[in-house]
Amino acid sequence: MFESRAQGFTLLELLVVMAIIGILTSLAALNVRGLNNDAEAASSILSGAFIQARTQAISTTRAVRVTLSDARTLTFEGSTRCDAATWTALPNINAALPDKVTVTGTGTPWRVCFTTRGELPTLPPSALRMTDERGRSRTLTFYLTGSVVNQ
Repeated sequence: MFESRAQGFTLLELLVVMAIIGILTSLAALNVRGLNNDAEAASSILSGAFIQARTQAISTTRAVRVTLSDARTLTFEGSTRCDAATWTALPNINAALPDKVTVTGTGTPWRVCFTTRGELPTLPPSALRMTDERGRSRTLTFYLTGSVVNQ
């Protein structure tokens, strides 16, 4: 008589292999986290905030001024004109940057103002540069038309 023996893997062997694959996949996923580019994220956040400031200047027919207060803080203010003496804080525009990203721009203080038509009466003293802890950087360049280019 012939004795038939089934070929294949036991349930226990399959579970062990699946557990090993799961552990290796989770380790790989944790290592991908370091690929985030915080400078790029910060430049996208700031670009969006500047676009929102410009849009608000046009829609409310009020000038909107953005000032770089320190390496991590931008303040947004509104007034009747860009050369006005008094400004009111605009709490509805926010630019929360990722941790360990610094923003630099020459000029004390670095400042840009969008007119009621969304234009810049003068160019800012320099482009804004975002740098993360790994030394990666991005630049925001401004034009008199009010456009902001993320490079």
